[in-house]
Amino acid sequence: MDSQECAKVLKALADNTRLKILEYFFNGESSVSEISDNISTDFSQVPHPLGVLRNSGLVIDNKDVKFVMYKLHPIFYKQKNNRKKVLDFSCCRVEFGRLADMRKKEV
Repeated sequence: MDSQECAKVLKALADNTRLKILEYFFNGESSVSEISDNISTDFSQVPHPLGVLRNSGLVIDNKDVKFVMYKLHPIFYKQKNNRKKVLDFSCCRVEFGRLADMRKKEV
């Protein structure tokens, strides 16, 4: 990944709602309504951040019969036996378990 692509990905991470959505995707493929229900965000507040993630290449979509389903792009997330919540961008990595720990400390 070159520096311009890396900057685009890192910019997409610079939002709390987008980080929550990405962290939720470690559970697998989901629709907008499933995402909004599980990250405690109003349904109308999910499509824009999801679009930013999709445009950055972090998330891909799959049109189902009734819904559009979204998931992490497999190039950045490869599930392994250790089940770590890590996205690897080659320029850097983001480990999501640590983000949850930091949120707990803020409360």
